[in-house]
Amino acid sequence: MTVHPNFALQAETTLRHLNFDAMKMVMLHQAQEYDLPIIENNDTCVCIQMNHGCLRFKNAADGIRTTAFAAQQDWLFMLKEGLVWQLEQFSPDTAAQVRWSDVDKAGGLPPNFHFATVQSVRWIGASFIRVRIKAKGLSSFQDDAIHFRIVLPPADLGDVEWPHVSENGSTVWPTGAKTLHKPVYTTRWIDHAQGVMDFDVFVHEGGRVTDWASSVAPGAQVAFVGPGGGGIPKTDRILMFADETALPATARIMETLPADTNGHVTVLASHEAYCSYAITAPAGVSVSWLDRETGHSLADIAIEMRDRFPEHYVWFACEKADARRFRTAYKAKGGDPANAYIAAYWSRR
Repeated sequence: MTVHPNFALQAETTLRHLNFDAMKMVMLHQAQEYDLPIIENNDTCVCIQMNHGCLRFKNAADGIRTTAFAAQQDWLFMLKEGLVWQLEQFSPDTAAQVRWSDVDKAGGLPPNFHFATVQSVRWIGASFIRVRIKAKGLSSFQDDAIHFRIVLPPADLGDVEWPHVSENGSTVWPTGAKTLHKPVYTTRWIDHAQGVMDFDVFVHEGGRVTDWASSVAPGAQVAFVGPGGGGIPKTDRILMFADETALPATARIMETLPADTNGHVTVLASHEAYCSYAITAPAGVSVSWLDRETGHSLADIAIEMRDRFPEHYVWFACEKADARRFRTAYKAKGGDPANAYIAAYWSRR
C-alpha cells in the first residue's frame, strides 16, 4: 500500500482474539460516517486515513496487526489513544491488552499535554478576556486543528494530580476530588517562531475559566492539551452560525478564508457581547447579529438558509440542544458530512 509521505512515524500492535472481518466493518462504517478516505480495502487489509494520520489493519495468524501512521509524535499518540477508546466500547479486554511498539513511558505525561506561562491578560470589549500564553511544542497548532483544552485543577487543591499514560497508550485522568476541568477553547492567534498564542474567554457568571482568567497574572503556569477538534474549512462558499461561545472560532475562520470567499455569518448573542467582539470577514461574506433576547432559534435559521444554499459549507456551533437539532435536520435532508462542521460548544444541562 502507499502511505502518505508525510506520515513518517509509526507504531504497531496486535489485536488478539478479534475477528478481522468485524473490525474491518467497524472501520469502514467509521469512514462512511465521517467521510474518511479509504486508502486500502481488500480481503486481508483495510487502511483508513484519519484526521491526524492513518490506521491500517491486516489479518494475520496471531491476530489483527494494527499500524498507526502520523507526521508528528502527538498526532501519533492521539491516533493510538483514539483506537484504544474505540476498542473499549465493544471489547474492553482487548483494549486493556494493547501494547504499542513505541509505547510512551507508562506513568509519564501524554505527548499532547503541555505547560505554558501566562504572558498577558486583557479585556476585549465588555464580554471577553484575551489570554496570551507561551509554551514549547506548538508546531502541531496549525489551521487544520484550531482547538485545544485548558486544564484547570480544582480551586485550592494543594496536591494537584496531572494525567499520565497507561500501559496501553491511553491517557488516564485523575478522578474524584482531583478531577481536572478541561473545557475547549480556540487558538485565536499564534506565533510559532515565538511560541506564543492567544485565546479568548467568554465571560459568564459561574464559569471556572472566567474566574481563572479574571484573576490570573502574567508569570502564572497553566496546562493545556491539544490541538484537536475542527480546523479552518477548505472552501470559498460558507454559511456560519454561532453564539457568543463560538465568536473566537468564527473570527479566526473569517480572517483565514480566501479573500474571494462568499457566504453569510449569523451570530446569536446578547447585545453586550455582539457590540464588543469584532469579526473581519471577506468582502463577499455578510454578517448578521441577532439579539438572543428576541427568541430567535439558531437551528431554525440554519435549516432555512441551508435549504437556500445547499452547496455552501455549513459551520454551526452553539448550545448542545440546538446543535443536536440542526445535526438531525441536516442528516435527514441528506447533507454531506464532509461539507459541514456541527458542534456543541456548551450545554444548559
